[in-house]
Amino acid sequence: MKKLNFSSLLVILIIFAFSVAGCGDKKDSKTETKTDTKTDSKTQTTDKKEGDKKKKEFKKSDAPKKELKADVPAEWTALVSKDGKFTFSAPSNWTISSDTETKFTAMSEDKSVGLTFVIFSNDQITSDELLGLALADFDFEPDGEAFAYTEGNMEGYITAARGNIEGTDMMMYVMSAIENGGKGNYVLYVFTPTANFDKNNATMETILYSAKLK
Repeated sequence: MKKLNFSSLLVILIIFAFSVAGCGDKKDSKTETKTDTKTDSKTQTTDKKEGDKKKKEFKKSDAPKKELKADVPAEWTALVSKDGKFTFSAPSNWTISSDTETKFTAMSEDKSVGLTFVIFSNDQITSDELLGLALADFDFEPDGEAFAYTEGNMEGYITAARGNIEGTDMMMYVMSAIENGGKGNYVLYVFTPTANFDKNNATMETILYSAKLK
């Protein structure tokens, strides 16, 4: 499986999504969302050796592992990763900006909130190491403690983070997910301009907490 450079991938996808998401009107056969097929040509990444990557330090919460539970609206769409293992839900009217074997990106109709899901190639990494790499490669600073969670045979960490993209102050949630006893490793990012965080926080949390591993 191809290794992904989180920073170049996400910066390109987020900038592109906020600037042009919603311009496509092609229907995706698996969901009822609109699809913009222009993004893939702009999301080529350069591989990095694992030893070259630095992890961002973050503080872990001392609280017990949290169980993921979400009251998902009936009209949302359940999405499944290309390896058939990781699932999460998102509003059905969001526009898909990228949908490949290793990444998926979508944006809300008003372009104020979006998500990026990545299948990570290193099956020897721990969930805290994966979160540290995701934060470091995107160069956002953790905003508060990261809490551990468990869901079936999946576990990981979730933290809020804050940074700047092309002059826009951004907030995001970052989720690392490790398959216990398997090789599935995933990262889910849900992001919004900081000015829209209060309005979009409930939607962002519902997306995260809907995550499951088959």
